[in-house]
Amino acid sequence: MLLDAPTLAAVAAVALAAAVVGGVGGFGTGVILTAALVPLIGIKAVIPVLAVAGVIINAGRFWFYRASLDRRALSVVLVASLPFLVLGTWIYTLLDARALGTVLGILVIAFIPVRRFLRSKSIVFGTASLAAGSGVFGLASGVASGTGVILVSLLLGAGLTGQAVLATDALTTIALDLCKAALFQRFDLLDADAAATGVVIGVATIPGSALAAWLVTRIGAHLHVLFIEALIFFGGSFMLWHAWR
Repeated sequence: MLLDAPTLAAVAAVALAAAVVGGVGGFGTGVILTAALVPLIGIKAVIPVLAVAGVIINAGRFWFYRASLDRRALSVVLVASLPFLVLGTWIYTLLDARALGTVLGILVIAFIPVRRFLRSKSIVFGTASLAAGSGVFGLASGVASGTGVILVSLLLGAGLTGQAVLATDALTTIALDLCKAALFQRFDLLDADAAATGVVIGVATIPGSALAAWLVTRIGAHLHVLFIEALIFFGGSFMLWHAWR
């Protein structure tokens, strides 16, 4: 699975651009990179590679937004998602994820009108709702890439906005990606070449994360939420396409 130097350089360039999108919206980097990598390394290798890359990608992103971290939401999401991540990773080694990808894609897209309705009624997700949704996120993270759309949707529904969403999402994803990398190695799905590819991709995204942080400070809160919702729609649509292509 070792890529030649020109191909790896092209993937690194895509990763830099993807980091700008993901740094502003909180997700999207994995969706773009999955689309770029699948033709090169195959679907089975993509998730392990992005698990390694994701640690570096989100470490850079978290550094820029660390002051806005919501510790309560972080604790709830991690406690609820990690056990289901283990289950999802095990399922990934065994099953076709088409049905799960279809359900998740529909749920993600449906979240946009649901969130707007809840907001119009001044309703936000409580601890129980956030924990239940986080379990779904953990399960999905084990079997698919681009699932950051689910977490960002949950954090928006819990009342977080702007940089609080970005910081909490980034640190949560670091923890999950570390666990995924360890699990994939345990299941013999992550070798040295895959790990090296992930590191190169992750390092290439750091300048993009820095540019995204600069942009976020200059985007109004309302426009930022609209941008995130547009990415949610794209992410859900990508899940459906990826499941059935």
